[in-house]
Amino acid sequence: MIKTLLLSFLFTFSFSSEFINKSNNTTAVINDFLLFSKEPTTGLIVDNLLIDLMITSWGYKHWAWGEESLHFKSEKWFQEDSATGGSDKTGHFYMTYLLSRVLASRMQDRGWSLEDSSLAGAISGMFAMTLLEVGDGTSPYGFSKEDLLSDGLGALSAYLIRSNPKVDKFIDIRLEYFPTASYLAGGDNTTDYSGMKHLVAFQFKGFEQFQSHPLRFVEVQVGYYARGYRTFDVDIAKSQQAYIGIGINLSELANESGINLLKNLFEFYQPGSTYLETNLWQR
Repeated sequence: MIKTLLLSFLFTFSFSSEFINKSNNTTAVINDFLLFSKEPTTGLIVDNLLIDLMITSWGYKHWAWGEESLHFKSEKWFQEDSATGGSDKTGHFYMTYLLSRVLASRMQDRGWSLEDSSLAGAISGMFAMTLLEVGDGTSPYGFSKEDLLSDGLGALSAYLIRSNPKVDKFIDIRLEYFPTASYLAGGDNTTDYSGMKHLVAFQFKGFEQFQSHPLRFVEVQVGYYARGYRTFDVDIAKSQQAYIGIGINLSELANESGINLLKNLFEFYQPGSTYLETNLWQR
């Protein structure tokens, strides 16, 4: 932990101002190019069409869409005998949250207000994930109301957090991921739940009294993961675990560095070995 802390601080303050400016300018140019259209309504339509096309293409390639007639299937929640130990439910929540946040940011870049862009992003994210669930309904997976409810909670959380700057400064929702070796051979790592942890980070920087204090680099994390539930989890026993941890706020470190790309990355992605955890619950 101490080694990680020292390396993190070294990383934060090792960039020259010239490098930082070039990095941010390059990121801004790429972001501007990838907006495709700066006209809000056109941009919103294009974003939704592109996301829906990517999801549909992936579904037909990797998830056996179209092989069965539309049908519903109960997947349970976090029961021990559920298909993934509940990790797909936290996965659906996170994916909808992330997609909603990204699409909302693009709409704000096109000129919409924080409130309007946050609402548009949440609706677009929910629409895309509903399409995914309908597609699953034509595959062996089936349409899952549990997945759809998890998607709805993810979209709602994205809207509520992003549209309230004070809350947004206090809470991050992130994914930690390290691919499992056997899963990579399949070409689809979107459901590699045995390599994932989903977590909520409560950041000390959200408290006004800590915004100029070293404690702004500290956060408390609460997360969940399951292992051994996938068919490719060879020699991995089934387990479920909720944990609480204390860690380094890499998003704030990146903010101190001035590199916008890193700040945005660490707001949604949690590298391993940057926190200490202890079990809250397991089986």
